[in-house]
Amino acid sequence: MDLNKLTIKNTKEMLSKKEIDAVNLLENYIDVIEEDDKREDKVYSYIELFKEDALNQAKVAQEKINKGDSLPLLGIPISIKDNLNYKGHLMTASSKMLDGYVASYTATVVERLINAGAVIIGRTNMDEYAMGGTTETSRYGVTRNPHNRKHVPGGSSGGAATSVAGNFALGALGSDTGGSIRQPASFCGIVGVKPTYGRVPRLGCIAMASSLDQVGPLAKDVYDAALMTSVIAGFNKKEATTINVEVPKYHENLNKNVKGINIGLPKEYFESDLINKDVRNNVERSIKLLEKNGANIVEISLPHCKYGSMVYSAVMSVEVASNMGRFDGIRYGYHPKGTFNLEEYYNKARGDSFEFETQARILFGSLLAGSKYFESHYEHALKVRRLMQLDFEKAFEKVDAIISPTTPVVASLLGTRDQTDSELSFLADSYTSNINLVGLPAISVPCGFDSNNMPVGLQVVAKNFDEQMMFNVAYAHELLFNE
Repeated sequence: MDLNKLTIKNTKEMLSKKEIDAVNLLENYIDVIEEDDKREDKVYSYIELFKEDALNQAKVAQEKINKGDSLPLLGIPISIKDNLNYKGHLMTASSKMLDGYVASYTATVVERLINAGAVIIGRTNMDEYAMGGTTETSRYGVTRNPHNRKHVPGGSSGGAATSVAGNFALGALGSDTGGSIRQPASFCGIVGVKPTYGRVPRLGCIAMASSLDQVGPLAKDVYDAALMTSVIAGFNKKEATTINVEVPKYHENLNKNVKGINIGLPKEYFESDLINKDVRNNVERSIKLLEKNGANIVEISLPHCKYGSMVYSAVMSVEVASNMGRFDGIRYGYHPKGTFNLEEYYNKARGDSFEFETQARILFGSLLAGSKYFESHYEHALKVRRLMQLDFEKAFEKVDAIISPTTPVVASLLGTRDQTDSELSFLADSYTSNINLVGLPAISVPCGFDSNNMPVGLQVVAKNFDEQMMFNVAYAHELLFNE
């Protein structure tokens, strides 16, 4: 039996029955990762494996299993994105600026994984500071798509997605600002979740755009994703943006019955010229599958979503410029050598240690935050953002969930992204970034392959804090699709 191809649910059952051992399970994953790293075209999910700590965690987990203890993720190897703090370990956000930075505390979500018995196997590669959609802006090198190593895995959580899709971990944590969990999940053929804004704590995750960022899981199936969300979700009194509402045990409440559920199809999404033909065909097949099994398919309109990419670019860039101000080459990481005045030092430190994409977003955000464009562009974008929220609120008066392609395209070839023009990548993420702008929960689930055998993803969106409906529709689709 190939232990690496099991799900969390399967593995938990085998661990509890003593059919496998937590230590041997971990060592098996490490062996597979290190073997792949020897290849010239390695996937390169991990920047660093936490071998010693992970081994100790696996030993403790096995001792608890032997005593009959039961925890949601006991003995399960999980990877974490390199923008999540883990006390005593390096955390760099894949940037030269944070070379050598050791976390002084553990992110709330990572702490909750550990408390649930998870084994933290390592930190995964990502686009620098989560800015990118291909995992090609990392200072450590590119990550490849396990389905075809000539293609990108998506981003910015490309390392996290490939750690699951490549069978190098049973689950992963990523972050999603404009689709950075769902888009790589779609490109890699796995499940990725962006919870409702405020459902999951962000404390300990490096901020990119604070009103958009959300931490979430990547997993092999909907059950595993629901389980991981149940573990990491919930109020944190140390964080003002988490909401104190009850967290259901999503995985225990999964319901495959979609009979009578109203599912909305945004006409603006499906009329778009952006959608790849194979993506459209696979998504339409999934829609018919749900309809055949009792779901009511309802056409809805989200008229302001056509402005989503522009609104997202403005809001995200201004917040990026604000959040990145703390990385000045003095308090953290990289320190340029030489004699400079203060302005020269800042220019040298940030110019040498930030990738092009990061610099571009900081500069664009700084421009929009200036007096010349603040009212005409940034404040206007905030007004359109509110109109988008109202569009979704109106739509959810008629429907229980909304579905669309996760992204209108499939994973592109490595090296084909034009670094001088980010517009195309924002358009490719338009179906995901709109959801960050309005704060709703969304999940990407596999729904087939294109003519070149690259995965296609289906996005399910639900009302605020109704992750259960989101999971149920996704679960029903998963079961029907795999029959």
